Amino acid sequence: MKKIVFFLLLMLLLSGCAQFEQNHFTDSNYSNKLIPPKKYSVIDSDIPLTYYGEVDGIELGYQVAPHNVAMKSLEAFYKYHDTGNESCKDRGLYLADWLIENAKYKDDGNFVVWEYSYPWPPYNLEPGWTGSLNQATIVKALTFAYLYSRNKKYKDVIDKSLNAFEVEVKNGGLKVLREDEGKTYVWYPEYAKENPPYVLNGFITVLIRLREYYLITTDKKAEKLYQEGLISLEHFLPDYDAGNKKSYYDALGNIANDHYHEMHVAQLNSLYEYTKNPLFKEYKERWDRK
Repeated sequence: MKKIVFFLLLMLLLSGCAQFEQNHFTDSNYSNKLIPPKKYSVIDSDIPLTYYGEVDGIELGYQVAPHNVAMKSLEAFYKYHDTGNESCKDRGLYLADWLIENAKYKDDGNFVVWEYSYPWPPYNLEPGWTGSLNQATIVKALTFAYLYSRNKKYKDVIDKSLNAFEVEVKNGGLKVLREDEGKTYVWYPEYAKENPPYVLNGFITVLIRLREYYLITTDKKAEKLYQEGLISLEHFLPDYDAGNKKSYYDALGNIANDHYHEMHVAQLNSLYEYTKNPLFKEYKERWDRK
């Protein structure tokens, strides 16, 4: 019976929001060493490297992005699920272990985050920056590692990872209190800073992954974080409507490109299916270009 329950839980996680797992960081089409690889491509070396090239006039070149390490761990677990190849599971666990070893413990070990060792010029982030999308993706990778290994070390780090969503950015965590019309709302910024750009797709993906984790584990903290985030999304979603079937990428007025606009539509469709909240359906239809 336990095996059946485990299989059902795993299938639930595997059938999550796969359409959101592909973004501009995960393009694996890169060229040989004589030609610079495609910008934002991920090279699957021992520890995956992301090629950024030049970003806003700053040469970043090759970097280890924790988010993309987690993505490659997930990719290996997906392959293991599909093929049963043990080497794929081993690869997923190897990268999950790297993530554990590189977690940064804060507040006397109460919570953990993963830091980027390089700057991110588009939002003026210095080396050591963190983000909620990165954190949520790592939680998902560690969840797979726990499901496939049953090693409690993964669950322990997941718990500390969730704690970070309850700590404000100014204190090293991943929560910002976003005020509007005399009320305060919770936001988990993709790019963590005290006055973040409030990127929409990243925030929605975090909510979806918190929901996934709650459904797998019935973790009450994950449920609470998800529900608080939904309230915030419901309030601020109209602010991302740019008119003429366009949406804003962030709260700074940057228009979402086709990739991210289509992601917004798909995300809202999923949220409507989950919640039956008519607001999500309204904006999904308002933005849908098909």
